[in-house]
Amino acid sequence: MSQIQSAKNIAHILLGNYDRKEITNDIINQAIDNIILMPDFIDLNREELVSELEADFEVYSKEATLLVAEDVKPWLYNEKSKINPELWNRYKIYMNQKDSSFPIDTLDDITDKILDKCVNPKIKGRWDRRGMVVGNVQSGKTANYTGLINKATDAGYKLIIVIAGIHNSLRAQTQLRIDEGYIGRNSSDFILRKQNHRIGVGEIHANTEIYSFTSSDNNGDFKRQTATSINVPIGGNSPTVLVIKKNKSILENLILWLYQFSKESENGDRKIFDIPLLLIDDEADNASVNSGTELDVRTINRLIRTLLNVFNQNTFIGYTATPYANIFIPASWSENLETVVKDIQLKVGEDLFPRDFIVNIPPPSNYIGAIQVFGYDNEETSEEVQGFDTIRQTEDQEPHFPRRINRLNKEDLPEDVPNSLKKAIKSFILTCAIRRLRGQEKKHNSMLVHVALYVAWIDRIAWLVNEILRDYTLQIRSGQGTLLNDLKELFEGDFIPTTDNVLVNISYNDHKIKQHSWEEVKSVLIDAVTKIEVRAVHGTKNTRNLEYHKIEEINYNAYDNGMSVIAVGGNKLARGITLEGLSVSYYLRATRLYDSLMQMGRWFGYRPGYADLCRLYTTEQLINWYRHITIATEEMKADFDNMAANNKRPIDYQLKVRTHPEMVAINRLQITSAGKMRDHEVINVGFSGQTKQTFIFNKDSKIVKSNYDSFAFLLNTLSEPNRQETNELLWNNISASKIVTFLESYQQDYHDLDTLCNYITAQSNQGNLDNWNLAVILNSRNKVTAKAEIINGLNTLKHDFILKDKIINGGLPARNFDDGKNELSVKNGKNAILDKRARMVDLNFEEATPSENEIKERRKNSQTPLLVVVPFDPRISPDLDENIPLVGFGVIIPEFPNERKVEFAARPINPDFEYSQEDDDIDE
Repeated sequence: MSQIQSAKNIAHILLGNYDRKEITNDIINQAIDNIILMPDFIDLNREELVSELEADFEVYSKEATLLVAEDVKPWLYNEKSKINPELWNRYKIYMNQKDSSFPIDTLDDITDKILDKCVNPKIKGRWDRRGMVVGNVQSGKTANYTGLINKATDAGYKLIIVIAGIHNSLRAQTQLRIDEGYIGRNSSDFILRKQNHRIGVGEIHANTEIYSFTSSDNNGDFKRQTATSINVPIGGNSPTVLVIKKNKSILENLILWLYQFSKESENGDRKIFDIPLLLIDDEADNASVNSGTELDVRTINRLIRTLLNVFNQNTFIGYTATPYANIFIPASWSENLETVVKDIQLKVGEDLFPRDFIVNIPPPSNYIGAIQVFGYDNEETSEEVQGFDTIRQTEDQEPHFPRRINRLNKEDLPEDVPNSLKKAIKSFILTCAIRRLRGQEKKHNSMLVHVALYVAWIDRIAWLVNEILRDYTLQIRSGQGTLLNDLKELFEGDFIPTTDNVLVNISYNDHKIKQHSWEEVKSVLIDAVTKIEVRAVHGTKNTRNLEYHKIEEINYNAYDNGMSVIAVGGNKLARGITLEGLSVSYYLRATRLYDSLMQMGRWFGYRPGYADLCRLYTTEQLINWYRHITIATEEMKADFDNMAANNKRPIDYQLKVRTHPEMVAINRLQITSAGKMRDHEVINVGFSGQTKQTFIFNKDSKIVKSNYDSFAFLLNTLSEPNRQETNELLWNNISASKIVTFLESYQQDYHDLDTLCNYITAQSNQGNLDNWNLAVILNSRNKVTAKAEIINGLNTLKHDFILKDKIINGGLPARNFDDGKNELSVKNGKNAILDKRARMVDLNFEEATPSENEIKERRKNSQTPLLVVVPFDPRISPDLDENIPLVGFGVIIPEFPNERKVEFAARPINPDFEYSQEDDDIDE
């Protein structure tokens, strides 16, 4: 352990009596004054330690929010004095030793809240509890449920079952974390070699001995023979634990083994009595949710329910970052449903809807999630967060990596890789080098390459990447070739400005993020690149038919000095192992399901000291999809928090998820798979007080022309405007039907205009939103002053606007857009085209700059909705016809009473999961 780390651990102990919010710079310096008096710290770098501690104590977490059923009564507060928290205490000590900056107090509070919603295991008789914990992708869910398991065991739960994903690699990784954080010994050594090697919490004394029926070995999943040979009874003095994967044969074998301990109940069913079970379902949205009907139940869902139903005392908690499918689980189920497990007839119990409680855990302030990566701008709430400038759009995958890999082309393996992948590899080399300069030479570094699902493709791409890396290593070692110049250009043109951007936009203090010179980076390139290895990650174990033979599991624990790896894979990377120190991602695979897309975001998580070095190379379509899902997810969480504040129950919670209104069905996102939404309820929503604006424009000439024609048709129904100025035209008292006609004919991909039009029509039929104001925004300047190089400084383009009985000539406005291959988007990720002037164009303010709240209040008082049309100068993109303006619009609806809500369409449109990519990534 370094001198700084040792001093930091001591400082955290000294500061442990303070509330984190009370700790100031003076208090930190007082603690350091005491530390430097110790002999081992006389030459301590005080400035670095201060920076480390300031960053640690700046990290904060918001309060967890809960939805709780009426019959769930609190019990933990009254029972705490009777519970010996020895397992929790040693876990707390272990986590502090492992990372003194870990917010253990926050974990203590959250796990108390979750345990309090479980059943008190001391209660006699039959009980059954269903709950769900919602976190964020890669945000520390394993640490959370490991803490919960320790507390639950202290309280009296006797059997713990953790269901950890669908892959061996994830199950083994989870088992190892349970070994370290709960059991305290290496389960593989204990079961396979009868050795008692203490690890993790096992190095801290506790009287309770915990036994595992599974091990961290790759073949250590549950086996009846192994469980029998351990000869430790479930429900005895020693708690027992299993970590299994979601697999039919594993679940069936476990049920059969447990069935031997069952006894016949009064009603004839066989149950295991008075052994409190806590079952944790990790990634509870994956495979656990029934995509069949109430009577035709899918295998994994049926077996988990059967497993729970074997016990007369059980608590089930699903952990997930993407709860879309879980919320749509129907509350109804058939009490008569039975199943046969190896000739034994068993009842299938209640479905897995979290009827008793849902806990939403907000991430700490140093978590980097979808908002930080993709940005967030909700035009309805005016909330905006600027994302880090770490996304690199790539559209050069053809012909090497076809956009769709299917039966017709899956044998056409690539002979080379796109330049964008080569650039991503160069970025990873630079990242590994810079992290060395920041004192992180012993930290793990990972790069993800996720292009296809077929094993043959994963194998070929891994081989090609390894050949490229071999060439790059040779060039760096020899100083020959063009690579060093390429790396210098990439460093100066990409890494330096990105670090500047992150330093401006990062919301927490990270003193390790700083600028470096090219000479510094160059000096460590050889050490950085020679440490990198390439691994192919898939289910095939036999290398006979493979080109690339480095397929062993990625075991970071085997690398004491840090591992640097480029992982090329499919589903095992998408929903599997955690890639430690992930910095560069090359990601082309597409799925149209919200939950699957978010789970594939392995680049989310904690990036201490290197958030500015992270890169995501992906396509324009996927960037836009993720931005849409980010807004939808934030809206969902806001709904959850509002319901929690109003003391609502899980059964009351109807998940209102913003749908994706892509015009072309094959490109349309779905909330989750169609089967999982079969029994969802219709959600009715309103638009009172909201704004809808275009922010992404398809450049297809037919769509641009069609939208202009819709605008021209609207103008042709209008007489002279009520107000005509050089920078705007304004009409009053326009009928709702004309507004709806325009919106219905407007083609775009990012707002559900059908729902909006139905809403306006429904309100109009009730006497609301019947009379509209309409504004057209013009350019009053002689020159175009947009920053877009293509038109800045040119004469303003004039255009004839043809009304029913008049022609008005006016200038076309311009904006700064990001010009993509197929689309134009508002620059800097801002999802809006309406500036403040446009939003208040009809409100007649005397003061020049009213506040946003004043504008909303004036709109509410006027009760007049507004349609703003902006005909943009087409010269903003060389791909547009100079004679046809690019038409955008904004709809502003005042907040009003007696709102008649309309259905928020959340229906599945196309049940297909993927773009025809079959999943070859399976375990043999």
